Amino acid sequence: MRFNRLYQAMAALAVVFAFVGCDDEFSEIGGEIITNPSNVEMREVEVNAYSQKVNSIQTNNLSDYILGVHNHPVYGQSTASLITQLSLSSENPNFGENAQLDSVVMVIPYFSTQSEESTEDNIIYELDSIYGDESFKLSVYETSYFLNDLDPDVGFEQRQKYYSDQQDAIEQNIIGDPLYVDEDFEPSALPFDSYELNVDGENDTIANNPALRIKLPVEFFQEKIIAQQGTDNLLNNSNFRDYFRSLFIKAESNGSGGSELLLNFSGQNSAPRIRLYYKRDSSDEDEEEQTRGTFTLNVGGNRFNTFTGEYPQEISAAISSQSSETGAENLYLNAQEGSMAVIELFPDEEELENLKNEELLVNEASLTFYVNDDILAGGDQPRRLYLYDLNNNTFLSDYALDASFNVANPDISVTNFSELVAEDESGKYYNIRITNHVSSIINNDAENVKLGLVIVPNINSVVVRGSQGQIGGSLMSATRGMSALIDLIPSVNSLAPTGTVLHGNMSNDEDKRLKLKIFYTDYN
Repeated sequence: MRFNRLYQAMAALAVVFAFVGCDDEFSEIGGEIITNPSNVEMREVEVNAYSQKVNSIQTNNLSDYILGVHNHPVYGQSTASLITQLSLSSENPNFGENAQLDSVVMVIPYFSTQSEESTEDNIIYELDSIYGDESFKLSVYETSYFLNDLDPDVGFEQRQKYYSDQQDAIEQNIIGDPLYVDEDFEPSALPFDSYELNVDGENDTIANNPALRIKLPVEFFQEKIIAQQGTDNLLNNSNFRDYFRSLFIKAESNGSGGSELLLNFSGQNSAPRIRLYYKRDSSDEDEEEQTRGTFTLNVGGNRFNTFTGEYPQEISAAISSQSSETGAENLYLNAQEGSMAVIELFPDEEELENLKNEELLVNEASLTFYVNDDILAGGDQPRRLYLYDLNNNTFLSDYALDASFNVANPDISVTNFSELVAEDESGKYYNIRITNHVSSIINNDAENVKLGLVIVPNINSVVVRGSQGQIGGSLMSATRGMSALIDLIPSVNSLAPTGTVLHGNMSNDEDKRLKLKIFYTDYN
């Protein structure tokens, strides 16, 4: 797994919009918290926790998209594929007389950084946000699957949602043979040059960062695009998207370990594209040679990820056996179309009432989730977990009040709330502080909501932030085929294939059993 500056471009999504800050909303929550008392005591409180399978998740509202094959030692094999619209860079294009294609190249940038070993004459890149280091089968198809902007089922008043479990429907609409197949595709960290026509009609050499770069069939695009000059098919993008409905970029296992990588759709310098290079008759009657031309199809508009793969039977059975009534020996967390956990604080109402009557001043409250290495046995360990209000599908006050927010480096951002995976003498663990949340329940009669626990590759991208870092709202994706409680899930959960297994509240290991630790001062 390689990611030097994990998903920095994803953080851009969180600073696009300006919103009213949340300081006033949470100004009173921490009023009774004592930061450095001298007589602190600690109490462990029982919690309830259980796993839930994520059957289907909305994936057409993401900033970037993931592609490839991932093999996990616990959760098995999964694949991530992509379906996308294309659009004309200019409507009703004129390619000139007798235009003949030379080549067609699709380019979708990766996330990459320059290596410290780079020199002025030799720039070396390292790929970020890539999981695994082996190959997979990559294919590209045209499909007749139409991607609506708006949902006809609600009177075209809401944006259409597309879900991760729709791959079967896409494959039923594939047209003809694949446009491209690579049985052993591996992402390359090598930069490449492209040749773009300047205003004088001459080629300029452009240096490009590493990207998914594949050559598509000239004959297909000659007929599909060039030969359609002057027809209604290219008159405008509305017509074009009905004519050339979508591309399906499909990942499949080839028997190796595979890899998954994040594709950069949000970069400002190099947009995903299909570039058509052609020759045409010169408009100058005195010139006999043909002149060169280019045309761009933008890889954009509506697009979404599909995920395929089945859990091993024993893992599916373990998850389905868990509920609020049973609790869990182990919590199964896996990103994408995977699984999550539900955490219930203070399941014993009498115990909660006793705590309220004691009027304790909370100094710190935290949940420590120990990794069950006996089950996990390797794999890409997630770097960060995220806990949120499951009843209201929003962030907790402790996330909002964390002053350690760092827009440039997610690894050191919001670490007072959610620490990166760490290790002590007992093993690997995640620590999440919910001091303000617990204090509000005990001292301010705040609602004791259920909490959702998921894997996130970038803690900054669970919310939308304004230009000054103020929070405008949670970034959530719809789910379907799940309980009414889990109708939304943090969108960023879709952008990493990592998984883990945690000790639950019923763990046989007492030292690693999930409990709520409350550090408090009692002045009564």
